[in-house]
Amino acid sequence: MSREPLAINGGPRVREKPFPPWPVLGDEDVAAVADVLRSGRLTQLTGDAVARFEEAFAAYHGVKHCVATSSGTTAIHMALAALDIGTDDEVIVPAHTFIASATPVLHQGATPVFGDVDPHTFCIAPQSIEERITPRTKAVIAVHLNGHPAQMDAILAIARRHSIPVIEDAAQAHGALYNGRKVGTIGTVGCFSFWEDKIMTSGGEGGAVITDDAALAERMRRARHHGEGPGRGERRYYHLELGYNYRMTSMQAATGLVQLSKLDEYLAARRRNAAYLSERLGEITAVTPPYAAPYAVHSYYKYICRLDSGNLSTGIDEFVQAVAAEGVPISRRYPTPLPQQPVFRDRGLGDAPCSVAERLAGELFTLLVHPTVTTADLDDVVAAIAKVTEGLSR
Repeated sequence: MSREPLAINGGPRVREKPFPPWPVLGDEDVAAVADVLRSGRLTQLTGDAVARFEEAFAAYHGVKHCVATSSGTTAIHMALAALDIGTDDEVIVPAHTFIASATPVLHQGATPVFGDVDPHTFCIAPQSIEERITPRTKAVIAVHLNGHPAQMDAILAIARRHSIPVIEDAAQAHGALYNGRKVGTIGTVGCFSFWEDKIMTSGGEGGAVITDDAALAERMRRARHHGEGPGRGERRYYHLELGYNYRMTSMQAATGLVQLSKLDEYLAARRRNAAYLSERLGEITAVTPPYAAPYAVHSYYKYICRLDSGNLSTGIDEFVQAVAAEGVPISRRYPTPLPQQPVFRDRGLGDAPCSVAERLAGELFTLLVHPTVTTADLDDVVAAIAKVTEGLSR
């Protein structure tokens, strides 16, 4: 029996219609933003929307403080600044993650030191952290990548032995659980992103840092607003330290409040879609679905698979291109490890080998399981991958 020609070779596509979009903002989001616009109080300095969002986000996580920011990147930068990370300091970060987990370290004049990652969870490996600690190490950034929590007990044990703080990068992991605890609440601070396609958005951009440390929260509030000291009544324009303009707008906060009320619903849909897709893809030997450790409740910001190309006639690039040609959204996941990125490589960083991160760069691909995706959409995903793996098999 002959194989059906792949779409990339001129055969029929598995799917013709577009994949469901994400995010989908509705009338409630529009009304919330319209109310802010009509009020004329568009910033945290004049309106109360940002403060209300901070209160709600802190309450959702059961922490005392939330400091809203302009992005997840600036959230990490503020945390580093508040922890007095600076010149001659080192911060350990994973080699396999989005670049914004590491670039704020450079912005503080410090040195990112890249640790290798676990081959199953893709999060930073505790043993790799231990191997890279030096007297200059002043923090660890533990990234809960793709929605899977890092191994926090082991990471915190190492950090306590060396008296260094742990920054949780939860930009991709809203609502994920580590041994029953929400990520972002376990380390010294937790940083979140509300960028457009995240699990929840605040209207395209936005971020936040959560913590139970009142002194750190106060320093971060100063850092996001030009280092200006607190005052009552009329502003004094008195600046205690170097700061930035990392404020969230009232429109972003208004959107964030609406989206936060739907977060648990979004998470349930992602987990349901991921479970269905994992069951179906389990029938395809060349593909390994995402792993969830016993301690973890995954939030599936991205559904990341590994490709075993040993029985295929091509590698990851050709595989991804062939599946995309079938009409299914797919992309490679972080094909260049951070130590190989010019911004770090050209500074002479990343000398220590990160063999797992390097291997994963040639194996991982991304599928979508966001809440608007239906079972029929996922069936098309499985059909496309099955068709391509069969068509490319040796």
